[in-house]
Amino acid sequence: MVIGRHAPVPCSCGSDDCWEAFSSERAAIARYRTLAHIPDKTPITLQEVVDRALAGEEKARTALVETARYLGVGISNLIIGFSPEAVVVGGEIARAWDLIESALTEAIEHSVRRGLPSARILPSTLGDSPTLRGALSLVLASKFAAAFAA
Repeated sequence: MVIGRHAPVPCSCGSDDCWEAFSSERAAIARYRTLAHIPDKTPITLQEVVDRALAGEEKARTALVETARYLGVGISNLIIGFSPEAVVVGGEIARAWDLIESALTEAIEHSVRRGLPSARILPSTLGDSPTLRGALSLVLASKFAAAFAA
């Protein structure tokens, strides 16, 4: 999904205009590196950026809020296309929900056309466990496969 130009990192496809390039974990880290003048060779994770933002570091917070804005632009496109009742935001950024929620919802409200039903935007309560997500996807896949086979 193309949402802009000159993203902070290239998308996995190599472009600089894709949603991933603006709203991914790598994009949030790149924004923080730029704002905090952290060299590329210095390792840093999104967990550390979120921890710093929650501890009150303004540059970390700014990086997450900007990432949330772009996340909201992409989510608004999904709302327009699919009209879901709810969108659940997961991953590490969901830990900073209190910091990013208003930027995220403002971007969505600004982009979704008037008259279209909006979706509830919620943080995930599952945490960031890949094992749990994988197990859940297997349960859902088998449940839906059984429903379609009947």
